[in-house]
Amino acid sequence: MKLTVLGATGPTGQQILEQALSGGHEVTVLVRSLDRLPESVRDRVTAVTGDATRTQDVDRALAGSEVVISALGSGSDFKSDIASRAARALIPAAKAAGTKRVVVLSALGSGPTASHASLVPRLFGRLLMGTVMADKAVADDLIIASGLDWTLVRPAILTNGPHTGSYTAVTVPNRKVGDRISRADVADFMLRAATDDAWSRRDAILLSK
Repeated sequence: MKLTVLGATGPTGQQILEQALSGGHEVTVLVRSLDRLPESVRDRVTAVTGDATRTQDVDRALAGSEVVISALGSGSDFKSDIASRAARALIPAAKAAGTKRVVVLSALGSGPTASHASLVPRLFGRLLMGTVMADKAVADDLIIASGLDWTLVRPAILTNGPHTGSYTAVTVPNRKVGDRISRADVADFMLRAATDDAWSRRDAILLSK
């Protein structure tokens, strides 16, 4: 499969990139600087230099791709609005490039999913990440209304643990969620979601088993 990864140099994006290459996919990445790509993958990807919040740059990165996977995050910037700015760039670029399938890393706690989180992550999201969560909710709404074939991925608390494959995905959990899940397992799900339509136009809340 030909796919484009946004946010490929971030902690979750790196997992997506490694697993996509291991799975034999043909991968394009959009990066601000080639220096941020690990040397081990530079000759195995098509790298486009640009900004994921600029439609022109995203459009170049999507050329020929069947799917785009976005793992863009705010990092340690608790005032970031990158999610909504990136969504506003991605939607017209995907339409122009004919890349209809989009799998986007969102968050459990943004928008209506806040009610699914247990007390500690809900308080963390509200007190420390309130601006980021509000911006992610805006981005989610833009993606849902875009007319693209979307999947929003909402993991529990992210860790740097190993790839276990021991997780489950639900639309509405039957309990309050305070689980931890590795970025490697999130990457596994996002790649799976990109290659079939089981999660087409659905939220996927990822929980550990």
